[in-house]
Amino acid sequence: MDIRINFRRILIVLLAAILVIMLYYYTHSIVDPLHLQKVVESLARHLIICVPVAVALFLLHKPKDIFHALGLDGGFIKGMIFALISTLPLFIVFPIVGKFNTELTLTKLIPSTVFVAFFEEMIFRGFIFGQLFRYCKLGFGWAVLIPAILFGSLHLYQGHDLISSLTAFGVTFIGALYFSWIYVKWDFNLWCPIGLHFFMNLSWQLFIVEGNSVAAGGVISNILRVLSIVIAIVLTVMYRRRARA
Repeated sequence: MDIRINFRRILIVLLAAILVIMLYYYTHSIVDPLHLQKVVESLARHLIICVPVAVALFLLHKPKDIFHALGLDGGFIKGMIFALISTLPLFIVFPIVGKFNTELTLTKLIPSTVFVAFFEEMIFRGFIFGQLFRYCKLGFGWAVLIPAILFGSLHLYQGHDLISSLTAFGVTFIGALYFSWIYVKWDFNLWCPIGLHFFMNLSWQLFIVEGNSVAAGGVISNILRVLSIVIAIVLTVMYRRRARA
C-alpha cells in the first residue's frame, strides 16, 4: 500500500479517536439539559460519541464494507457462546460469595451492560485497534497501545486516590490488550470481545461482591476474572488449532 495512503488512514483514525475521547467527557453538557429517561440518555450519549467513528469509517471504507471492517459481520451466536462459557465462573461463584443486587433496575442494567459492551468494543477494538492493525498495517504492539491507553484513561475516575486510579487504569489497560488479542484470534469477530465485556459487566451488576463496583476489583472478583481469562485463552487456542486443521 502507498505510504501516503497508509499515513492518511492512520491520521483519520487518530483524529477520530481524539474527538471520541473529548466527546466522552463533554456529551453530558449536550444531553443532560434534555432531561431524557436514563436509558435513552445513555443511548444518545453513545451515539453522539460515535459520530467521529461513523465519519471516519465512511472516509476509510465503502458503506457496504463497514460492518466487515468492524467485525460486526462475524458470528454473533459463536461469539456469545464463547463469551458465556468463558465467564461461567463469575455466574457460578458470585451468587455463593455475594448476594443478588435487589436494587438493580433495567434502566441501570441496560446502559451498564448492553450499551457499554457494544459501543466501547466497537470504538476501541473494532474501530481504533481494528483499523490501525487490519487496514493501516501497524504491528499489533503499536496498534493496541493507543486504544489501550485511551481505554484505561476513561476509567481513572474509578479511583479515590492516585494509587487506586492507577490501578483502575492498569487493569483496564491490560483488559484492552486481552480483548484485542481475542478479537484477532477469533478472526476479527467483534462479537467475541463484546460478549466477554457484556457478560463480565452483567455479573458485576447482578451480584454484590467486594470490589465489583470498580475496575480494579476485589480479591475474589480478580481471582475469578483471571480464571475467566484462562478459560477464554484455552478456548481460543483450541479454536485456532481447529481452524488450522
